[in-house]
Amino acid sequence: MIKALSLLMAALTLLPASVTISNDPPDVELVAPYYIVVDADDPSIVFYERDPDERCIPASTMKIMTCILTLETVKDYNELVEVTKQAANLKDSNSLMHVFAREKLTVDQLLHGLMMVSGNDAALLLANHIAGSVETYAELANAKAAELGMVNTHFLNASGAYRGGQYSTARDMAILTAYALKNEKFRELIATKEYTIEPNDVRKRPDTLVNSNRLISDDPATSEVYTDLCIGGKTGSTVNGGKCLVAAGELDGARIIVVQIGAEDLQSYDVHRRMPKVFGNAKFLLEYTLNNDYLPVSPTSLGFDYHEDVTPTGLTTSFPVSAQFDESAVHRLPKAMAEALDKDPSKMEITTELEKGLADAKEGDMVGTISCSYEGRALFTGNLVADTDAVPAPTPTAEPVIITPEPVSEEDFGSLLANADIGVYIFGGLSVLLAISLICLIVLILKKRR
Repeated sequence: MIKALSLLMAALTLLPASVTISNDPPDVELVAPYYIVVDADDPSIVFYERDPDERCIPASTMKIMTCILTLETVKDYNELVEVTKQAANLKDSNSLMHVFAREKLTVDQLLHGLMMVSGNDAALLLANHIAGSVETYAELANAKAAELGMVNTHFLNASGAYRGGQYSTARDMAILTAYALKNEKFRELIATKEYTIEPNDVRKRPDTLVNSNRLISDDPATSEVYTDLCIGGKTGSTVNGGKCLVAAGELDGARIIVVQIGAEDLQSYDVHRRMPKVFGNAKFLLEYTLNNDYLPVSPTSLGFDYHEDVTPTGLTTSFPVSAQFDESAVHRLPKAMAEALDKDPSKMEITTELEKGLADAKEGDMVGTISCSYEGRALFTGNLVADTDAVPAPTPTAEPVIITPEPVSEEDFGSLLANADIGVYIFGGLSVLLAISLICLIVLILKKRR
């Protein structure tokens, strides 16, 4: 027994300390040791991953939390923030938007500096503005992370700059990004390619910020990593944690998130040459997943044909309407979801909204809208169109028509006689003889009475 136990222990020592959990797409070499690709509407739907729950250093991608907390805290993005000496004097070893002491910048300007060029100075100013201090900000960030279910994340600052004890995972960063993407202003910020900060009392000339996310800011004509499927993201890099990138992509309404952390890749301060492998992998994952792991559904593919009778307010009669969709009525769903809907389109949720004053509707008029969704996902919208008039036009009443015979000319009369049948002549002759006989009889009777 002891010998068997010894052999078992010896065998265990030969096993690797950790086993990589990986589900890579085919025909691609991914450089990030930790990555995940998820559906943005439901991050529990995972397409590809590699050690997504391994604690690591996400670097400046953690600024996504700084951004969304600011957006949810500040009511007016035009609020002014005065730049402190601490923020203005950060060393150039930091990624900076380059602020000047005592200048006043709007929250909106700082948010662009935070998300486009990953300004640690912007992160410091925003953390102090919304929380009073970086320490208090970290408490807010950790509370938000717990609320979102980021179970392997701990914040110590607002910038993502390396500090021992600050960590997250690829899965947690995907959860955070999925939440942030629900905010319209967040989507606007990460999609901005260039942004100019105008001069002020301290800043003497305009400064143009170029988004560090090459997936959207590169020249489409010459770049190997630009993709029109990308709607934005956030870069990150630390000596300890490697190269990081969070990218979001969209096609036909489907939205996915790609998180890559800890890659070894070339880094250049030239925004158009940095992290070529990381950006190339992100481009591949965005395009491959959206085109291969999602299926398009449309009213035509589902055989969806909507007809309904509606009754206008104030009327007792109804009239038929039908749905009309244009070519843009297409939405991609994860394969399993699309196949389930295709098998039973009746599970699609239908919402209609009618216009007012339908009593005057005519055939072909748009009288409302129709929206279709499935399992909480909006699919497509169309118009409701009247198939007939709401109030049918009254049937015209027929009036008797008096026909006045036209006089017959001698020529026409002769023509009639020429074309008459022999029976007509016989009948006419007998009638004349009878009339003459009757007249003669009357004359004889009158003479006898005299």
